[in-house]
Amino acid sequence: MERNLLRALLLAMTVLLIGALPAAAQSEDEGRWLLSNTDGSVVIGIREDVAVGPADQADFVMVTDATAAIEGNVENLVGASADVTVSGSTARVENLLTFSGTLTLEDGATIGEGYYSDTEISQDETVIVENGELTDIQDGFVAFAGAMAALLIVLLIFLAIGGVIAMLAMTLLVIAFGTDQTRRAGSMISNDVLKTIVVGLIMLVLPSIIIGLLFATIVGIPLALVVAVLWGFVVFLGQIVVGTWIGERILPRARTAERPYGAAFLGVLILVLLSWTGVVPLLAAIFGTGAVTLAGWRMLRGGGTPPVPPGYGDPYAQPMPVAPPPYAPPPYAPPPQQGGWPPQGGQPPSSWPQG
Repeated sequence: MERNLLRALLLAMTVLLIGALPAAAQSEDEGRWLLSNTDGSVVIGIREDVAVGPADQADFVMVTDATAAIEGNVENLVGASADVTVSGSTARVENLLTFSGTLTLEDGATIGEGYYSDTEISQDETVIVENGELTDIQDGFVAFAGAMAALLIVLLIFLAIGGVIAMLAMTLLVIAFGTDQTRRAGSMISNDVLKTIVVGLIMLVLPSIIIGLLFATIVGIPLALVVAVLWGFVVFLGQIVVGTWIGERILPRARTAERPYGAAFLGVLILVLLSWTGVVPLLAAIFGTGAVTLAGWRMLRGGGTPPVPPGYGDPYAQPMPVAPPPYAPPPYAPPPQQGGWPPQGGQPPSSWPQG
């Protein structure tokens, strides 16, 4: 069904575009054309009436701003702002398509498949429509659009669920292999709030400008893709850092855990559930991107200062202000020396001045 309609439309476009017709006759009035090949298998009437007699056959007939009287056998019939009449027991149209006009079916005509849009239809009871009835394209389009919208919604729901599962799984994976790095980045949120916000805003705006400039040149497109992937990875890690930071404040005991899986899972889940607000994801992106950038920069400069393992109730991830002093050796008594103190034999040393 759709294949036949597509074939008819493609045939019409081909005829109109390349003009591959052996014969063409123009009427006296300007803008009125009747195009027909020698055997009459292709007939196009533009503001010129078209007729197919009872003994005639045509593969393709197209009428625009005119009338078409079909009494013979037509494979494909297209009417646009035309008055189309299909009548007589010898009239048969395999594929019929009309737009913005009138369609009259009478006297036992046969239609294989018929489609219309914004067309006034007059159909006799003796007319045979083999596919059941004529189909309104607009109704079909609305039904098709509704089905596609429902399918798209279902697809988006499954993609969202899959994205949440992937996010939580990656969170647990990062905590399994990078707890110290995650806590080190999280300490930036507690200790350097203003610096984290400023760096986060810069890291959200500056890479997008750089990527846009690189995409302006063909040579820079590969580098732009690399920068975009790295930028997305930093933003993704920032979400995990912020989620872990939130989770360890909701579950204080997780601060002393070697691997705070529960706190990280809870914090990231909260971010996901509040993502519909728009404000929470933006704040998480600012703080997370800033914290990850600062932690990475400090590690590149000198390895960074690892956080102190906090005890229960201690400040979270506070760095040591100074290194602990080395232990002094035990205060063992020096070995006795001649003439030293205490005096030997109860007398002061001879080197002392005598009274």
